[in-house]
Amino acid sequence: MKRIGNLKQKWCNYEALLQAFNEVKTHKSTHENFLRYEGNLVVNLENILKQLETETYQVKETRAFYVYDPKLRLIEAPHLEDRIVQHAVLNSFRKEMESRFIHQTFGCIKNRGTHRASDLLKKYLITYKDDGYYLKIDIRKFFYSINHEILKKQINGIIKCKPTLDLLYKLFDNEAKIGLPLGSVTSQVLANLNLSSLDHYAKRELGVRHYIRYMDDIIILHKDKNILRKWLAKLRIFISTLSLKFNDKTKIGKVENGIDFVGYKTWYNRRVIRKRSLYKIKRTLKKDANEPRIASYLAHAKRTNSINYVVQKTLESAPSHEDFVNRWIFKNKIKERLYDEILSINASD
Repeated sequence: MKRIGNLKQKWCNYEALLQAFNEVKTHKSTHENFLRYEGNLVVNLENILKQLETETYQVKETRAFYVYDPKLRLIEAPHLEDRIVQHAVLNSFRKEMESRFIHQTFGCIKNRGTHRASDLLKKYLITYKDDGYYLKIDIRKFFYSINHEILKKQINGIIKCKPTLDLLYKLFDNEAKIGLPLGSVTSQVLANLNLSSLDHYAKRELGVRHYIRYMDDIIILHKDKNILRKWLAKLRIFISTLSLKFNDKTKIGKVENGIDFVGYKTWYNRRVIRKRSLYKIKRTLKKDANEPRIASYLAHAKRTNSINYVVQKTLESAPSHEDFVNRWIFKNKIKERLYDEILSINASD
C-alpha cells in the first residue's frame, strides 16, 4: 500500500488541536490544573500551534509514578500539552494505519476493545466445544522492549511526511533507543503497529485460522497440539526479528479448562471474570463505591456468568447505591430471571 504524505496540514491547525483537547478532556475536566489551562484555552492552543508551525515544539517532562495492577508498573504520564499534540498527530494517520491491521487485532482501536476480543474468542470456541487446544502467547516486558530502530522503519513504511515523522519520533524517542512509556496514547497505538507484522505472518504465512491478539496477549486455537508447537517455534523465531521474546507465561493448554484472556476465563458455553479481578472489585467497592465505578464493574460483568456475584457484592458493599444498580439492570435489559435472583439476594440480607 502507498505511504501517506502531506499530513502536517491535518494536525498543524487550531481545529485539530481543539479536537485533540476535547479528546484529552475526558475524565479530566474537574482537575484543578486542567480547569486552569482550559480557562485560557485559546491562548494556550495558539501557543502550541505557533511552536508546531515553526518546528520548535519540545516534549515536556512526564509525571512518573508506580501502580500495582497486578504487578508493579512504572507509569509516565505525559504533560497535558504533550497529550494534546499526541492526539492531534495520531488523528492525522491513525485510521489509515489501523485499516492495514488484520481484523483479529484488538486494543486501543475504536470498537475493538476487551469485550469484542472476548466475544471473538467465545465464537471461535463454539467450533471446538471441549475438544482442542490453545496456545497463549505473552511477550516479555513488551512496552519496555520495543526497539526504536525497528519501530521507526515500520512507521516509515506507512508515513512519508517528514515533519510528521520528526514530531512523532520526538514524542517517544529516548537516549536508550528502546522501550515505550506506559501511560501514553502514542505508546499504545505504536505498540499495535509494532506487532502488526507478527499478525500478518501468523495469518498469511503460517495459515493460522483462529488467531486473536489484544496488545501483547495472543491466543491461537487448533485441534492438534503438535501443530500449535510447530507454530510456536516459528513465531518465536519471527518475534526475535523484532528484538522481542516470549515470556514464561506462554503455554499450550486444553480448551476444556477455559482460557484466561482480557480479564475473563472463557469456555465455549460460558464466560466468567477472573477470580483476581472479582476480589479486586469487592475490595475496591468496600473502600470507595461511586456510580461511575459501579457502572464500570457492572458493564465488565454484563455478558458473563459473574454478573450475579458482582451485583450481589455491589449491593452488600454499597447499599446506598441500590437504586442506581436497579436502574442499571433495567436499562441494560438484564434478563428478568437474573433480576429476580438479585432481588431475592438483597431481601435476604
